[in-house]
Amino acid sequence: MSQSLRFRPCLDLCLAMAIVGSSVAAGKLVVATLPVGLAMGLRFVLAAALSLPLLYRREGGLPRLSARSWALLLVQALCGVFAFNWLLLWGLARTSAVSAGVVAGTTPLTMGLASALLFRERPGWVGWLGIALAAAGVMALNVSGAGEGAGEGPAGASWAGLGLVLAAVCCETAFLLLRKTLREPLSALAGATLMSCLGLVLFAPFAAYDALTQGLGSLTPGAWVLIGWYGAGISVAAYLFWFRGVVATPAHAAGVFTGVLPLSAVGLSALVLGETLDPAQAAGCAAVVAGIVLVSLRPGIRPRRAG
Repeated sequence: MSQSLRFRPCLDLCLAMAIVGSSVAAGKLVVATLPVGLAMGLRFVLAAALSLPLLYRREGGLPRLSARSWALLLVQALCGVFAFNWLLLWGLARTSAVSAGVVAGTTPLTMGLASALLFRERPGWVGWLGIALAAAGVMALNVSGAGEGAGEGPAGASWAGLGLVLAAVCCETAFLLLRKTLREPLSALAGATLMSCLGLVLFAPFAAYDALTQGLGSLTPGAWVLIGWYGAGISVAAYLFWFRGVVATPAHAAGVFTGVLPLSAVGLSALVLGETLDPAQAAGCAAVVAGIVLVSLRPGIRPRRAG
């Protein structure tokens, strides 16, 4: 029984990050075909429409939370729902999906640094080596001309695109760790529902503006399929899996599972968008993955015995 209890949170975290990784390929399609505000607004309309009835059926309604918890949830939504999506999509407009997926893979490293700052865990020399490898990997992506994957823009677009994706990673790190600061019990379904509702509130003005100024002509059947995956998969299923897994997993261990994100992002970018890795990008990807492995093995994550 104990083995299955350990396995289930790990599986939940892996599934969550695999789904989140698909947002890189999906986001590339969004910026190419849809107004961003409209796409995100419709995404959260669908997510709220799916999760709210399910929450009322299973738990009787929205949870009763303190003002502190509501404030934390709002900050979490601002970081991981609002800022993350804008920064990622802006970055995808300026770099290739493959390069963005590799940079998104630095999430375990940013979580490791955040854990060191918040929980006073020291990365150690192995952890610092991992961070240096990941930084070298990001540099390799820029040297390879990753920005050319966007098909337009100046040479500096690579730096701009990768920088925006890295900023999105930092927002995602805050989102992932803030969940563990809630003192009141909150089910995975309630957490996913609240994120969807808050996301709808935050994106509604931008969706209304895009609908009024650009119309709804871009909402083709293919666009609705894309919005459906964003709403049902990335906004509901991924949140459910992550919230359920993270509460049963230490913060440093949860960070390791975010290494699934770049594998999903790069694989789907190649499969769906037809993008390929050139040698420099492959080297950058290998460096980032090596950094993830080293950070996951850093001495600071191991439990210390008392006295």
